[in-house]
Amino acid sequence: MIRFFEVKQQLFGNDKLAKDITIDDLDDDDREALKVGVVQIAGRDTSNRQIFVSLPGIRQFRRLLNEMRARFYTAMQALSSEQTQRKGAVSIYYTVGSFNDRSKRVGFFEIRRLKLSLPIHIAAIHFCLDDPKQYFLLKVGLPAISAKVHTRVRVHYGS
Repeated sequence: MIRFFEVKQQLFGNDKLAKDITIDDLDDDDREALKVGVVQIAGRDTSNRQIFVSLPGIRQFRRLLNEMRARFYTAMQALSSEQTQRKGAVSIYYTVGSFNDRSKRVGFFEIRRLKLSLPIHIAAIHFCLDDPKQYFLLKVGLPAISAKVHTRVRVHYGS
């Protein structure tokens, strides 16, 4: 939980540390990053878990901070639901065709830190990809992570 508040402080400052983040806390550039929709809330699955869809191929932001603040806001909106707090969420990373990440992984570590700081249980992760190199890296790398995480990850390869 400490990491969550450290990230929140870095993104929004001391004034917002003990307050809920609202749309009014986002500046114009943050709202533009939000409108791009690189991370979207896409309803619920059959187990009633919140679904997050990430479309890295449409990433567009003025500064990385804008995308980070938009991602934080989206996650906090999903966490306002008691069901999401109880049941968790499912993440889908869709990188097929034109949705493949063209940003050369800009902000990879910062976004990863943000994701790890959020107080949300990710019940399952689906990677949808068509790049054989990405597929190979995931298939080779997955067994190296803990069995608890590995069983929750699915890789879907094709067009």
